[in-house]
Amino acid sequence: MTHPGSIIRDLLTGKGCAPVPGCHDALGALLIEQAGFPAVYMSGFSVSASFGKPDIGLLSMTDMVGRAQQIVDATSQPVIADADTGYGGISNIAETIRSFERAGVAAIHLEDQVMPKKCGAMPGKALVPIEEMTLRLKAALAARSSKDFLIFGRTDAMTLTGLDDSIARIQAMEKAGVDAVMVPSLTTVEELRAVADAVDVPVIYLTAETIRPIFSTQELADAGWSMAIYALSLIQMAVAAQKSVLDALRETGTTADMVDRMTRFADVNALLGVDREAAFEAKIREATV
Repeated sequence: MTHPGSIIRDLLTGKGCAPVPGCHDALGALLIEQAGFPAVYMSGFSVSASFGKPDIGLLSMTDMVGRAQQIVDATSQPVIADADTGYGGISNIAETIRSFERAGVAAIHLEDQVMPKKCGAMPGKALVPIEEMTLRLKAALAARSSKDFLIFGRTDAMTLTGLDDSIARIQAMEKAGVDAVMVPSLTTVEELRAVADAVDVPVIYLTAETIRPIFSTQELADAGWSMAIYALSLIQMAVAAQKSVLDALRETGTTADMVDRMTRFADVNALLGVDREAAFEAKIREATV
């Protein structure tokens, strides 16, 4: 059986820049797979939002691994998970890696923020020294049972200390042995190329629709990037859609005008596998007659 991490590795080393949407639950993973994307990303921000909490380090490793397990169980696509800062010291990070790996996740990323971390797009972040980040990654790499379980390093230095420090940090991550690196908040093609040229491991782009410009996957591929993760696209659209129907109900006293914008009940059932389960049930009943 092919390890899901090897599929991610092939995406990272193949031609072009692979798009990977992010979700917060199993339903989102089903939609991503149905749409034909090659992998699923579990977004820490989105999972926190699904708990009704901000992404400021309030969720535990158990919360995140539990949600990752649900997503893995729901989709046949490989899953990349946000592992934040690793949820503690060296031993905690090792346990985090073992837990995500047991859950069947294909890859995780660890970031260089202090604990408690904040969403990379939020103010008030602070970074650990490069030496501390290197220890985190070495602990993670030593804890995995298979090299096909991929570990990525992420730095949030760009908005705090700039491009040169971001490059220094990803070069240290590469030296530590990570399988790929992530640098959010780049805003020019020159920055994209500088980061891609600074390391030999694949580089992964984090798309944020609040940051301009929004680079296409072709533009990213041309600049040397291997994957683009769309971490918040689905959660932001989900909030907008739910607000629209709630506003309509409050203002008009009915959802009648929203029905044509809703996914049909039968289509939701089809996505969830109602017919598949019914067929399985019928097969078992026939076999026992």
